[in-house]
Amino acid sequence: MAALFAASCSTSSRTTSTAAGPAPSKIHSTALEGAWRGNEVTPGQQGPASMTFSGQTVVFHGSDANDWCKGTFILRESTDPKQLLGTITECPSADAVGKNVYAIYKIESGSLTICGNAPGDSNIPAAFDTSGTRQFVLKHD
Repeated sequence: MAALFAASCSTSSRTTSTAAGPAPSKIHSTALEGAWRGNEVTPGQQGPASMTFSGQTVVFHGSDANDWCKGTFILRESTDPKQLLGTITECPSADAVGKNVYAIYKIESGSLTICGNAPGDSNIPAAFDTSGTRQFVLKHD
């Protein structure tokens, strides 16, 4: 979910690649724990954003008051790039609750870069600059 998550309840996007088969998953990573703040870098949608990871939950806030969601997630850290698979549990759009979110992420030089498709899109982004996805760069608080 990321997301976000990386893809929130208020935005749709286009798909570019298909989801890979099952890979070993982890519930969470201590590297993601805590609050992250930064910016959405999606062309045409730039603005402040934040994500907070705690155990198996994540809370995402975008720049718009209605651009937020809460959910649960697991990680596929054995993939390249690493994958975050989330399920939305709360958001302003009731039809998004219960939908899955697929994202990729990396942590480099203290920054979390995350890129995801819209809720319900079962494709995993192929790269961090995949067209039609939402993209974020965040720093740990």
